[in-house]
Amino acid sequence: MILVGLIVGKVKSQTNLVPNPSFEYYTQCPDNGGQIRRAYPWYSSDTTYTAAYSNACSTSSLTSVPNSNGGGGGFQYPKTGNGFAVNYFSYRWHFAGTSMRNYLQVKLNSKLIKNRCYYVSFYVNLANSSTMAVRNISLNISDTALKYIFPFNRIPPAKPQITQYGNPIITDTLNWVQVAGIYTAHGGEQHLSIGNFVEDSYSDHIYFDSTRSGPAAYNVDDVSVIPLDSMQLKASAGKDTTILKGDSVWIGSRICGLTNVVWYDGANNVIDTGAPGLWVKPTSNTFYVIEQDVCGQYSRDTVYITVAPLPVTLLSFNVIASAAKQSESINWETVSEINTSHFSIQRSTDGITFYTIGKVKAKGPNAYTFNDPLTTHDSRFTTLYYRLEIVDKNGSKTYSEIRSLFLTNGDSGFTITPNPAKDFITITGANSKEISISDASGRTVLTTCNAKIDISTLPKGVYFVAITTNNNRELRKFIKW
Repeated sequence: MILVGLIVGKVKSQTNLVPNPSFEYYTQCPDNGGQIRRAYPWYSSDTTYTAAYSNACSTSSLTSVPNSNGGGGGFQYPKTGNGFAVNYFSYRWHFAGTSMRNYLQVKLNSKLIKNRCYYVSFYVNLANSSTMAVRNISLNISDTALKYIFPFNRIPPAKPQITQYGNPIITDTLNWVQVAGIYTAHGGEQHLSIGNFVEDSYSDHIYFDSTRSGPAAYNVDDVSVIPLDSMQLKASAGKDTTILKGDSVWIGSRICGLTNVVWYDGANNVIDTGAPGLWVKPTSNTFYVIEQDVCGQYSRDTVYITVAPLPVTLLSFNVIASAAKQSESINWETVSEINTSHFSIQRSTDGITFYTIGKVKAKGPNAYTFNDPLTTHDSRFTTLYYRLEIVDKNGSKTYSEIRSLFLTNGDSGFTITPNPAKDFITITGANSKEISISDASGRTVLTTCNAKIDISTLPKGVYFVAITTNNNRELRKFIKW
């Protein structure tokens, strides 16, 4: 009986087959970029452009923690412990016809067993100094170590098995984001590689600074390959949460390889299958249930969604200019107000940075008017943008949609169609060689000279198109859905 107990205890204890999984141990403290080999036995088979290594033991500004600049790491604490790797998943402006990638590689402690299921996971965090973010952040498991084809093709041939479900562009520079999945071995695999195994022409990017070269650099930590029969993988429906009425919320997880999955709504209707997570848009308080069977492990989980009423429901919001264009009338009407303190009227000349130009006290569902005399209007701008900042009595704030008003009838006006758009927009009426698109935070995400622009890779949200001519710079807003 004692022997049986010892065997069961051994089977149920998690066994991570990845050596030095959180880059804690080193042969020598890092003091420069490209020194991943000091986190033995990790390496990059390309000795020209190797992954970087940062550890708290370092006194160098290039490889210290939390300040790490040797691989474009920037400011970041490790997920656990004292060390992490810095890997290039793509590089803007290639060198000598190469894509300048890094691949984190390591040999597992033992070979994988045929038909055995493994839980594979690692964490990434976009480096603060990155000029862009990218899709296809992946992990590949192979029988032998991957080799580079140098110098014309620096991307090793591979079909990575682990990529975050949905393959989103990971842009989080604060939190560590997990990339995980279930892998069934064909037997004999013993090598692991982390990187971007897709050519740049097929790998979508978001550019934060279109004027300078640089990498899509991600910090990497806590890598694991664990036999699934040595752990219990429970179904995860996500965290209970509260949303405002009309909002959507992601429930579940983004673990790839969970194919035997069924989702139920609060009325026990099947709403999806084969997906670890999904977007839902409930209109009232409800719950959702996930049921999964992974390599013989069955489990269920429930997530509760509370739908809160909007603090203010706007019936209308308009901006109207006087005939002489000496003032503007901002008009809005509410049909419901809950604990609302006041409305701040905000104006912008570029559609990005807004300033409060006045306040109106809330008085319950009503019609409101605010007159803006345009005393600070700069004649160089042909368009003004307005929004309402709705302030609750507890100090929380929400914002209305943005309204724009064209102040002149100049010949430099242009239009965007369709709007909202999903895949492409077309610019008409523009006489410019430079068209740029920025997101709501003001970061340039795309620059082009084409009137028809592919926006299919951009995340959903509000964007601004800027047209630069010899005389001025105009902006228009569009929505990607």
